[in-house]
Amino acid sequence: MRIASQFWMDEIGSVSPFATVLLMTILLLGLLPGVVTLRDQIVQEFGDVAVAIESFDQSYSYSFNGVTSEYIDSSSISDPVNEAPAGLDLTISATSE
Repeated sequence: MRIASQFWMDEIGSVSPFATVLLMTILLLGLLPGVVTLRDQIVQEFGDVAVAIESFDQSYSYSFNGVTSEYIDSSSISDPVNEAPAGLDLTISATSE
């Protein structure tokens, strides 16, 4: 019981509240830009997926007993570098009343 009491009263490894607050502040300031960057990259990836889905070529052509059936998919989309993702509309249009 005496050893447990000594261990409970021991303050050799204690940390000051100021050091704890300082450490948490530094961690929070480092975490915020990381979360913002993660959000931006997720939005960009969703835009890239939208471009990939929209650029699927669904053209086909087949012949059966001399009859030809075909469909030519002519839609195209581009996603320039350093621009907003092509699959997402990030603008708010002004309306007049």
